[in-house]
Amino acid sequence: MRLIKLTIIALAAAIFAIACGGGSNNQTTSNAPKNTAPANATPAASATPDELAAAKKIYSEKCVKCHKENGTGGETDLDGEKIKAPDFTAAKLKEASDDSFVDTITNGEKEEGMPSFKGKLTDDEIKSMVKLIRKEFQKK
Repeated sequence: MRLIKLTIIALAAAIFAIACGGGSNNQTTSNAPKNTAPANATPAASATPDELAAAKKIYSEKCVKCHKENGTGGETDLDGEKIKAPDFTAAKLKEASDDSFVDTITNGEKEEGMPSFKGKLTDDEIKSMVKLIRKEFQKK
């Protein structure tokens, strides 16, 4: 378990460093990805252990600095700018559709400080990230 936590931390730091290389000059106040869906939206299909391991690595490299190890997000400094990363455990994000997460990860939200991962992650890696968020942070 400790090895997994250390791996997640290392991966998140690397993911963040790569993802945030472009930086953003805007602050954020929103905590939700675009296009939220009703509470009865179907969660992502089950992820395999290998798929989640790869997603955890990506999360620890690219996401942890902003979204924290436990997915709760909050205020952070990104390239000298204060941003507020969404809390994946919040009810509002639990209701968001998988497609909205895919869109946000793929295209980013510049005004929110969220970088685009288009061309940096494959479609399958992005889908695995959504599965990780659902399983690890939202317990779905």
